[in-house]
Amino acid sequence: MHAIDLISNDIPPLRPADTVARALDWMEEFKVSHLPVVHERRLVGMVKDSALVDRNDAKATVEELMDRVEVPFVRGGQHVYDVMKLLVERGLSVVPVLDMNGNYLGAVNEHMALRRLAEVTNVREPGSVVVLELNQNDYSLQEIARIVEGNDARVLSVYCHTLPDSARLEVTLKINREDISDILQTFERFEYEVKTTFQGSRFHEDLRGRYDELMRFINL
Repeated sequence: MHAIDLISNDIPPLRPADTVARALDWMEEFKVSHLPVVHERRLVGMVKDSALVDRNDAKATVEELMDRVEVPFVRGGQHVYDVMKLLVERGLSVVPVLDMNGNYLGAVNEHMALRRLAEVTNVREPGSVVVLELNQNDYSLQEIARIVEGNDARVLSVYCHTLPDSARLEVTLKINREDISDILQTFERFEYEVKTTFQGSRFHEDLRGRYDELMRFINL
């Protein structure tokens, strides 16, 4: 899933000559705190609401207050993970998307990126979650997948997290079965440390409920 597939057509870019009042009105209307500034299909800056609120007068323009240095963007072919990384690292609500020639294609808002990330990680699919802890040097996705598939199941998604101040890795697996007792036994037989498990329909109902609550919040 690429950045170009996440573009929100209802978020227009600003022009340098647009007024601060227009920028604030659009931010309120589209529920974002950042907007790209585009001139002749080129991304020339970004504005954020905190920089605008103190200059909301009839003469102030976006060009006077926009950030021009290290303006964040992604290319259309970059993955949703790259979009999320930029949103988090820069504290953005919107990420501009450019083509390989530097032309502005549109913008991705954080709500759409989060929605698509939930789809990529199969949040709504029934199943169970297993959290393993192991040494980084011992990590083999091929072996982990073989253990799961050897018990007639599939790995729907994998998330790896390095534990702070250690050489240990936490691996979170989403598996497409609710009863995974045989899979857990196999992990233990291969001397994997099973840190946490979430199994069965009750877990799925709770996870799906949380997902639906998140989606309702996003759509407010």
